[in-house]
Amino acid sequence: SEPRTRRDSAASPDCNHTDLRANQCLHLRERSRRAARKQSLNRSLSAALRKQSNRMASWVLAACFCALLLQGAVADMYLHNMRGSNNRLDEARRDRNNANRLFDSQNNNRGGYNVGSMYYFEGESLPIEWTNQHACGSEYNDCQIVIQMMCDDRLRDGATTQTIPQDPSNCANNDCNNDVRYGMHEDYDYYTNCRYRYRNRGLFTADRNLNGNTARFTRQNEDGTRRGYECPEERDYYPYWHPSPWRDIVVMTDRLDHCEFFQTESQNVKAKGVCRNTATCNNCVKYNREETCTSNGGNWVDYPAHGLPPPECIQAPWSRANHHGNGRHGQMNSYNWTIPYLGLPDGTNGVSNQTFRCVVRLRYNISTDDYDYSRVNASFNQNDGQGVESPVRQNPNVNIGAANQALQLAINTAQFGRTFQDRSHTFRLMTRPKFATPAALTDSIMGRRPRNAGQQANVFDNCDTLWNLNVRGKRGNIVQTYPAVEYDFSPNDLTISDADCIHVQWTGSNTHNNGDPAGDGQAGDAGEGTGGTDRHNWVELQHTNFATSYPLPWENNTLFTFLKDAYSPLASQNTPTQERATSRDIRCGSDWETTK
Repeated sequence: SEPRTRRDSAASPDCNHTDLRANQCLHLRERSRRAARKQSLNRSLSAALRKQSNRMASWVLAACFCALLLQGAVADMYLHNMRGSNNRLDEARRDRNNANRLFDSQNNNRGGYNVGSMYYFEGESLPIEWTNQHACGSEYNDCQIVIQMMCDDRLRDGATTQTIPQDPSNCANNDCNNDVRYGMHEDYDYYTNCRYRYRNRGLFTADRNLNGNTARFTRQNEDGTRRGYECPEERDYYPYWHPSPWRDIVVMTDRLDHCEFFQTESQNVKAKGVCRNTATCNNCVKYNREETCTSNGGNWVDYPAHGLPPPECIQAPWSRANHHGNGRHGQMNSYNWTIPYLGLPDGTNGVSNQTFRCVVRLRYNISTDDYDYSRVNASFNQNDGQGVESPVRQNPNVNIGAANQALQLAINTAQFGRTFQDRSHTFRLMTRPKFATPAALTDSIMGRRPRNAGQQANVFDNCDTLWNLNVRGKRGNIVQTYPAVEYDFSPNDLTISDADCIHVQWTGSNTHNNGDPAGDGQAGDAGEGTGGTDRHNWVELQHTNFATSYPLPWENNTLFTFLKDAYSPLASQNTPTQERATSRDIRCGSDWETTK
């Protein structure tokens, strides 16, 4: 009854990755016995991990876990703060133009927010908020919500909704990695390795007929459809067994007994290997394990760990099944992310033009208990010649005892166990500048020499916590915006002390028209002002009754009294310093004190 592992020498002939028979996987306890056996399983899992002393055995373990974690149900998920793109750019229509632009979300075409420029400071506290359709943290399923980030100077949103080309000859200077017309997250070299590398043939694919044998082809993507430069196998399975550019932030799960596995297998702390070509083997990149790589003359290369702490692993927040809405306590489910310090050096006089361009990915893995997901792997795949019947089949007819009448179940085995994702638009991650005045801080944000050069006191020194406060949502009524949301603050409620600081920011789009075609939704952009525009006014309410929408008279305000400075993100780098900050009102020529 205890979880166990076994090495079996009778590998299937077509298994080019490793042998993954049922008894090699950890036999996890049944849902009805989870609570009673949690402590025992945790000890056994730790022991099993320690026993995996060689690379092949550890890959057996990784592949088994990935197979069991993703079997199950149909759902969508959307990122709301940071603004999730769902592959949108700046479309004025209700639906996105191109579901394959950057990544495979498996969401419908109506979600996502248009691009907007944002920046964040190291050490800033930011709520990441989302909705997921088919529940998590409940008794109805098993799920993981994994938040990751990637930073690269070449990351970009692009200027077209077309997918970045696969053929470099279709890109400027034959260099797709640097053709700024196209949005790009993962790069060309990463996808090329995925395109030629063998897929893991030990994974459960049910009765699907995959149309290729490389990592492009998975149970959820049997035709190997390309979305940006994403690798489908890496997308569908976590933690992945080959190198990935993604850094893990947190894993939220209802199986806390798996936390040790997630944390020790994360590339944050563990090197991952790939095969490289040599002079004697010019196609060895196809091999996906060290033994076959080296025996055929290839060079097996371990990519080092990212050098970050293991991801946090916590209980997944509860959400209701078949519902895109708030969590248990009336607020959108969220994770408070403290943005890491990434160690960029300051430049001259504290000015740092060195910033990270980053993107955040939110992955939602959903499984159900309709079959024993903890045991399935390639040995359970449909094989008529060997008499093997998959535990789930496409739209099966089942006998329910009615005379001469079978019942057909609506099952899509490509989606029976599924991974969804959403990603933010790109954003800038900045070092905390060391300036004595807020005006000098503004100069740093805009990438210019400070007005008070030489003063090195840190304006953040008096901040116990730096909180991020911005606006989520887009223009329109709830039907026009769904599955995005209408405007709101993020976070809704923020309690601070006089030792804290708040970084207030927001962004918008001039093409939030939500126009036709609207699919089966409602087109339109209900709201004030010019159609499609996305604007916000900040008004302080009366302190004695926040339930009303009555504004506080200006002479009684406190919010703006304590405002130190502001800046316009629309100002160009060549705009004079005193006009770039709104401490000088460009329209009326007044400084900030006079304007107030």
